[in-house]
Amino acid sequence: MQCYKLSARRSLYNATALQSDLSNQNHGHAIGNLDLESARQNARIVVIGAGLAGLSAAQHLLSHGFRRTVVLEATERYGGRINSQRFGDTFCELGAKWVPIDGSQDSTYELLRNVEGLGKRIKQPDRPEYVQIDHDQNKVNPAMVDLIDALFRQLCGGLKVSDKVKTGSDLHSLDNVMAYFRTESNKAIGLSFKPEEQNTAREIFQSLFKEFSSVLGCCLEYVNIDHITSCPVQPDPIYVPTGLDNIVDELTQRLGKEQLQTASPLVRYNGRRRHSDTTIALAALTEEKMMAIRNLGFGSPVKIYLSYNLPIRLWLRRNLRPLGTLINRVTDPQAERSWTQQVVEISQVPSSQHVLEVRVGGGYYEEIEKLPDTRLLEQITTLLRKCISNPLVPYPQEILRSKWSTSACYLGGRPYFSTCSSVRDVQRLAAPLGGKAPSLLFAGDATALHGFGTIDAARSSGIREAQRIIEYYNIKQYI
Repeated sequence: MQCYKLSARRSLYNATALQSDLSNQNHGHAIGNLDLESARQNARIVVIGAGLAGLSAAQHLLSHGFRRTVVLEATERYGGRINSQRFGDTFCELGAKWVPIDGSQDSTYELLRNVEGLGKRIKQPDRPEYVQIDHDQNKVNPAMVDLIDALFRQLCGGLKVSDKVKTGSDLHSLDNVMAYFRTESNKAIGLSFKPEEQNTAREIFQSLFKEFSSVLGCCLEYVNIDHITSCPVQPDPIYVPTGLDNIVDELTQRLGKEQLQTASPLVRYNGRRRHSDTTIALAALTEEKMMAIRNLGFGSPVKIYLSYNLPIRLWLRRNLRPLGTLINRVTDPQAERSWTQQVVEISQVPSSQHVLEVRVGGGYYEEIEKLPDTRLLEQITTLLRKCISNPLVPYPQEILRSKWSTSACYLGGRPYFSTCSSVRDVQRLAAPLGGKAPSLLFAGDATALHGFGTIDAARSSGIREAQRIIEYYNIKQYI
């Protein structure tokens, strides 16, 4: 999301022109000489992008009296990477799915809690059943799963990272998240399991690695260890059975058609037309900002939903996590590569009797998005039949899937700390342009360290930049 000052003709000027254009054309008075109430009536602000950050900024500005706030959205819908779709007998989330429990002011949880009549609950994930493909005895001991899950949570909390940095030992394992996970998990496996258990333990750890990468939508080899130490996993989130876009609808209640304009991919920039509302600021960006954009990673989490005519419980009793699907190039160099090797879990959507969700580890998103529906349905059905040893598992009737990486207005779905980036890049990205009179401001889930990459970061960053505008006019009235 970007915020601009808007001219009378609604043409967007570059940052230099915006900085100098601090005059209000009504009565010929300078804004600095008007009182705050007049500034609220006359200050013209445009918010580029109707995602959670942009809508939160607009709502905050309107609630503080800035009535001439306009939101421009390139696509035909608002909500950004919150995208709830009615599918089968339930609502499916193609983007964000969970709301972190955070009672602080202006958090998404606080907004959700105050929405009357909206069905929401704390959803404890159902325990999945780990199954080993092509094994006669394919079920895994739950006690082993519980122990490995506890060990992995410790790794996600950055266990031993600070000790390694202080002592300078084994620093090669901190090159990226996957190197760290592999090194520490191998140590834990050697200490905690018998030789005959170690291969299964290694596969369970690998499944958890895939789960972590499925959230970011990328291979963990690309992820900086700072992502673990700076972005801790938040437990016990809220699930919204009736669709997370209810939150978006709450934010747009005060925005009329003139204030929230969708399907607006073309705007004027110095008299010229640009291809997308997200590109108009590029000419004004500093080299530091461009470097931050290049450095930060942007993954594409994959969401696949399958709808069946008959209730799923007739053939699927529990959520499944397949093991043994990864290719070992050492033992089988001719093995065929398939996206199903990265399937993390196949689970029944909460509150649904007919819809399955397929979660996939990062790195295969482009292949999956380009795969024809018929081929994808064939491959996932084959995997399902293997997992439960039932050749009669039916084919789905419908499919719904995300396509973030191939969407021209998104080109990805989730930021992460790449091995080239650092906390400093987030700070660079969040910094406004325009000096003491900021005319170009930046928000979004990649511009906030607290909750980086989550809906909380998107919301708080939008409010942060809206407040920056409010404080600017508060100061101006005393100058």
